[in-house]
Amino acid sequence: MNEENPLTMKDKPANQPLKICLVGSTYPRHEKDPEVPWLRKSVNLIAARGHDVTVAVPSFKGLHSHTIDGVRVLRFRYAPARFEFLTHDQGAPNKLHNPLYNLLALPYILMGIIHLAIWMARERFDIIHVHWPFPHGLFAVIPARFMGATVVSTCHGAELALGRKKPWIRKVLGWLLKKSDVCSCNSSHTAAEIKAVSGRDATVIPYGATIAIEPALPQPTATDGPATILFSGRLIQRKGIPYLLRALPLVQKERPVRLLITGNGDRRAEWEALAKELRLEDTVEFLGFVSNERLGELYRNCDLYVHPAIFDDKGDTEGLGVVLIEALMNERPVVASAVGGIVDVIKHEETGLLVPEKNPEALAKAILRVLGDSALAQRLGHAGRQYAEWMFDWTRITDETEALYFRALGISAPTQMSTGGQSMAKAA
Repeated sequence: MNEENPLTMKDKPANQPLKICLVGSTYPRHEKDPEVPWLRKSVNLIAARGHDVTVAVPSFKGLHSHTIDGVRVLRFRYAPARFEFLTHDQGAPNKLHNPLYNLLALPYILMGIIHLAIWMARERFDIIHVHWPFPHGLFAVIPARFMGATVVSTCHGAELALGRKKPWIRKVLGWLLKKSDVCSCNSSHTAAEIKAVSGRDATVIPYGATIAIEPALPQPTATDGPATILFSGRLIQRKGIPYLLRALPLVQKERPVRLLITGNGDRRAEWEALAKELRLEDTVEFLGFVSNERLGELYRNCDLYVHPAIFDDKGDTEGLGVVLIEALMNERPVVASAVGGIVDVIKHEETGLLVPEKNPEALAKAILRVLGDSALAQRLGHAGRQYAEWMFDWTRITDETEALYFRALGISAPTQMSTGGQSMAKAA
């Protein structure tokens, strides 16, 4: 799309900063908002390379445009303030079972297209980087057809899950991806789905840990007390917590454990009731949202991190799983389901143990194996940290994202960019 665009970098020196507009559904509403920390980190690192970055996202309950971390966040209105709740907290795909949310989808899309077209005409962006291309690709691709803008589309999995349930969404998503200049995604699983939907190859660029990583701690020494199992994430169906809860009685037949669950979501009350039904009130603790500092402490002090993800009723599953990366960076052994992008993070018998989804017996067996073998736990934790430090290094991720932008524009990356982390203008 950029061949006829006089506004792109094509005829400008390659060492000039890019003017980038990131388009998506969700971005932090204030400095302490925990939403999409990986996206916030990515944006900040690209901005630290000297590029001019703007984020274009919907309003939430009347929220106006603002600035976070020195990055401008443009908010578009799509309904009266009290009805602007399609995004944030749970994410739109988990809300669309409510007819009211479906009614909001049309003004959401129309206002997104109109506002981005105005912003594109006014700002003359070099790159429009779309996250979750359905429906946000419509915001960019339609105006881009008239303005010749360069579009980068990044899939995270939720949009592809919607396409599996609704053929018309699959067709629209495929068209949007075909009309993009380049495509990227978070895992090899998502890349395969993009290929099936659009025939396009996608560059896999993962994301890294978003909590402070302390120096590696030794694996906790076995004691007579209960071993601590940790899970962290939104409490939504695809996380598979019921299967972990049902595995615990099987584990407890062999040894005492306690399970700490952080996060909130629409399934929390249901899963708390299930824990009570299984008589696990003294074993399972739902901690709700915790700060990054507290989460870091939980990682460092747990004996095992378990992630029992599944394919949910919409066909959605984990696109990657940043919590898995964080567990590895904290040198904890991991047991996880072999679904989605998890297999890019957890290599069976190398960086953790993989089990079939929706299988409490397999989960219990793997949990007992790790907790009963300190040498195995230490080996998995050490290898996991080494792998995570290389594979999910933010400097490398930022290098690859920057290179993707230059490739989309059809120009060579500047010589100032390097994997050593030096930017065009300053250190990342």
